[in-house]
Amino acid sequence: MDDWWADLEGDVLACLRATGATPPAEVGRRLGVSESAAASLLAMLAREGKVRIALVELAAEPRS
Repeated sequence: MDDWWADLEGDVLACLRATGATPPAEVGRRLGVSESAAASLLAMLAREGKVRIALVELAAEPRS
């Protein structure tokens, strides 16, 4: 594993240990990356069995 990935993975896991269940937007804010980058990181960690993604919410309905 590359050192930069190990560092980033460690930062994500430390963030989750400190905050508990946390939305990707907040993980991204704390790590200085976008929400989509944080979501991608979390998805990779979930595939590796290191985190569990447990909540999906319906987006707001567009107003007509």
